[in-house]
Amino acid sequence: MRYCLSTVLAVIVALPLCATEPNPSTRQRELIEKLLDVTSASNTGSSVMDAMFGQIQKQFLENAAAKGNDPEDIEEAKELFTLFRERASQIDIDGLMREASIQIYAKYFTESELVDLTTFYASATGRKSIEVMPDLLREGMEAGVQHVAPKVNEVMAQVLEDQEKKRPWRRTMSQIRSVATALEAYAIDHEERYPNGDYASLKALLAPAYLTTFPEKDIWGHAYAYVVSPDGSRYRLVSSGSDGNFEWDSRRIATAKSGDDESDEAPAIRYRERLEDDVIFENGSFLQLPEQAKPKERPLADASDR
Repeated sequence: MRYCLSTVLAVIVALPLCATEPNPSTRQRELIEKLLDVTSASNTGSSVMDAMFGQIQKQFLENAAAKGNDPEDIEEAKELFTLFRERASQIDIDGLMREASIQIYAKYFTESELVDLTTFYASATGRKSIEVMPDLLREGMEAGVQHVAPKVNEVMAQVLEDQEKKRPWRRTMSQIRSVATALEAYAIDHEERYPNGDYASLKALLAPAYLTTFPEKDIWGHAYAYVVSPDGSRYRLVSSGSDGNFEWDSRRIATAKSGDDESDEAPAIRYRERLEDDVIFENGSFLQLPEQAKPKERPLADASDR
């Protein structure tokens, strides 16, 4: 949304054109003042802003609905845009931009060219171009959303997929963390006990109440595994790695010895050199990861840099 708002402000500022600098001659200033009056710059700016914000609001609400926002969230979004547009309409665009517009036009147009512009915008065709400008922008944005955005999203998805293939463990780790977070929330609501069953059974328990999108397979296309201790106090999530074969002990939860004190510290992670090896997560921490996922060690700062 910030990007959209920034785009709107950039377009409004650029309405006269774009740039800054030179002091206009007396004749240039006179011609530009006339041009700004002929083109009704202030009204055009407000109309363009209304058209653009209307389209942005529509797109924002559609995205919110697609993500599963409840009616209250959508209504709040409507209120937000209504309030913003009301307050934005109080901005004196003409007053703020008029002198800047004079400087900008003076930089790019000679006196004779300014006469040509004024003559055009004073004509029937010129006046019509000003009147339909907000509609042109609005319909252009709608066309962009309809025809261009899907292609851009497709390219972005391809780029992200290519990047993920270079570092396949990242998505797997992220998915495991999301399921683990949902399990922790579930346990809070169920007397600190994790659910029984296998990984496939978790979907009905966790989605959508605790997890909007339930990941069923890791990046290599293999189903995850889930195991829980008999008393429901511990759980384990496992990816079988790139080969799809689980290690003999990766789906076993070690039984705590009687009298052992439970430590709050996370166990040391075992880093394995092969992507074929399992990714193991237990009760809030990864137990085993690929060597490539190991955090890079930062060089110690030189004493002179401190």
